[in-house]
Amino acid sequence: MSVESIVETLLEKLKSVAKIETVIGEPILSGESTIVPVSRISVGMGMVGHTGKGDTASSGGGLRIDPVAFLVLKGDDIKVLPVEKAQSVLSKIADITPDVLAILLKSVSKKTEKET
Repeated sequence: MSVESIVETLLEKLKSVAKIETVIGEPILSGESTIVPVSRISVGMGMVGHTGKGDTASSGGGLRIDPVAFLVLKGDDIKVLPVEKAQSVLSKIADITPDVLAILLKSVSKKTEKET
């Protein structure tokens, strides 16, 4: 496999993960409020290659997703609630509204049941 095709494949895989749906999460309905998670994505990539008698190449990449805030929409009112580094995401959600925690726990539970 050529160095160019390795880089192209790696970039395609990273691009498929780092899409807008990852940055702006799926809205969560809770009573009269809608909560939208917002994340930051960091992507890194490295590669080395040699062409000559025998082509050799190596590459690697990484992706990091960090929650940064929640948008809370209620009627015409929109609030931005930042996630502090010392505060966990679940703690921030619980502060927004108690119903959201129950919704998330149900969702996680359903996903876990489907996987087993």
